[in-house]
Amino acid sequence: MSNDPVFKPGMSPAEIVRKVRSLPGVAITSTGMRDAGQSDFKNRLRIHDQQTLAPHYEAMDLFSAEVHGGARWHVGLLNRRESPFEETAILREKMPNVLLQTLIRETSLWGYRPYPRNVIEHVVSRVDIDVWRCFSFLNDVRNMRTICEVVMERGLLFEPAVSFTQADWATNEYYLGVVDDMVDLCGGVDEIVLCIKDMAGVGSPERIRELVDSFLQKYPDMVVQYHRHSTDGLALPALLTAAQAGAKLLDAQEDSLTRFYGQAPILSLHAYLEEAGIPVLLNRPEAEAAVLKARNWVRQYGWAESPFKGFDHNVVQHRMPGGAFPSSFEQAEAGGFLHLMPQILRVMSLYNRIVHYFDVTPGSQMSWVTCSGTVNRYAKEFGLTGVNRLIALLVKFTEEVDQDLDRLESDEKAELLEFFVTAPGDFKNLLVGRYGKLPAGWPDDWVYESAFGDQWEEKLAERTEGSPLDAIEDEDLDAMRAELADRIGWDPSEEEFILYLMHPKDSIDMIEFRENYGESAMVLPTKVWHSGLGTPGESVDFRMGGKPHTVELVSVGEEHDGYITVVVKINNQTQVFSVETPNLVKTEVRLARSGNDVGSPITGSVWRLGNPKRGDIAAGDIVHEGEEVANIEAMKMENAIVAPFNGRIAEICVDLNDSVEENQLLFVLEEE
Repeated sequence: MSNDPVFKPGMSPAEIVRKVRSLPGVAITSTGMRDAGQSDFKNRLRIHDQQTLAPHYEAMDLFSAEVHGGARWHVGLLNRRESPFEETAILREKMPNVLLQTLIRETSLWGYRPYPRNVIEHVVSRVDIDVWRCFSFLNDVRNMRTICEVVMERGLLFEPAVSFTQADWATNEYYLGVVDDMVDLCGGVDEIVLCIKDMAGVGSPERIRELVDSFLQKYPDMVVQYHRHSTDGLALPALLTAAQAGAKLLDAQEDSLTRFYGQAPILSLHAYLEEAGIPVLLNRPEAEAAVLKARNWVRQYGWAESPFKGFDHNVVQHRMPGGAFPSSFEQAEAGGFLHLMPQILRVMSLYNRIVHYFDVTPGSQMSWVTCSGTVNRYAKEFGLTGVNRLIALLVKFTEEVDQDLDRLESDEKAELLEFFVTAPGDFKNLLVGRYGKLPAGWPDDWVYESAFGDQWEEKLAERTEGSPLDAIEDEDLDAMRAELADRIGWDPSEEEFILYLMHPKDSIDMIEFRENYGESAMVLPTKVWHSGLGTPGESVDFRMGGKPHTVELVSVGEEHDGYITVVVKINNQTQVFSVETPNLVKTEVRLARSGNDVGSPITGSVWRLGNPKRGDIAAGDIVHEGEEVANIEAMKMENAIVAPFNGRIAEICVDLNDSVEENQLLFVLEEE
């Protein structure tokens, strides 16, 4: 790399766009520090290891490095115990000449629900990122407005992304309408990069050539970037056709990190394009060094890879995005229904013909929770025979009777009307327009009848065509900051407050973890962080707080009454710990059994007791039929729990943030 890199922080968007236009070929965004980890390693790749790539990125002549956003933000709090602000600060220091890029979900930011305008403005104005790739799972460009305004006012590069799928309704005319809206939003094409986000890897090479060509015929000066997952096995030829059609920027990742669901391998892509006569801006020796460096530590993450191995061209039917593959299979394995994954994917492929949106967060979670929940319900009630009966019914409905409910037999119609009964609350919010307008129109009325039961006509009447930006009231940020201070016991930093705005429960857990264990998540080697010290005599050396430390495992005692005694030496000082085991006697879970009992419909965590309008609820309060009394979070989806009748709360049986099982007792109500 020259002393003056082609792209670097501090350049204006207009200057960046001019330099991309002047390239004789293409440049590359490396996703090795973000999407590679999300798509193939469940977001478990730690900054402790990833930062070793930074010196090579600094010299690679990348367009940008995607290092931030998506689900990496949330899993960092939840599992790795890393703050995205820490990660960004580390990378700024180690690769100061690289454009840092994020992926942001329009009004959902780095969370899973729409946020009000003042939260979006507060967060986006305070995060240190150069390139802001922003997508909508509905391609509702109105929802990007506030992010676009803040990013462009800051003089940073805004990259609106067109969510892509291959379907009968997803025509060039449709996509050009989305691009028109993006160009209007951004005031032209001279200060933006437009991304085609093929998040499931379903675009055939010729379809992508045709799409890129259609964009550039209408907007010849537009800079197009193609982001594509590898799931269908056709990533390299699709990237080639995109470049041949005029795309100037492509996404890739280190070859040693490439499995099945992330992006194409960077060295292979470089060789393939160069052989085809397309010059690639890339310092190949440094890219090779980065690949080798990643190969040295990625072997520690074999446990995080998806149990579903190999490419899957059937993704063109079920359309599960690359970023959701490992986490979905992990949830299936933990939930004991991994054996049902072929049936779940088949149901998803049929579901996609009934409700049209793009299977990317939060839409992918809605599809996953709805379809996996329904298949599980059938499996529990009717076994695999029942699941296959459901699939046959969906095939008949979507392929044989052209989705005409009246052409089904009466028993089939009744069964289909049960399909969305257990759909999550966020899916129901989608149906009434709380996320924005659907890309191919609203689903048929029977979907509402299935999801809402007797209230379906009322809910249909409530449906709005507006953007959530115009509907959601601003939060009282001062009150929320005070609430956080009360919960953690000190005035929060700006970074702690932003984490809390995104993920209240998990940010509190993260803050408490760091208060108890300091910087251990940042300094311990990955083997020790994941598996601990294995045998007596084994030790680990690390630096924390600027000082060297050593921890040595001395002994592990026998289990007694659910506890084991562990002896360690910390800096040569012996300490003894009593550690709980899974055999420790736990409090018996109470189940909902009577008509006055309100149980949890799913396994998840209690993240709200009450509702936003009313606030918290307590024993003795009067509640009304249909009123939300709690909310259970599961698989990143909200599930509202409503009162089944008018009554008084006799007992609240759970606490905020408790983990609950399916049918666990939440409330006991008394009729008024």
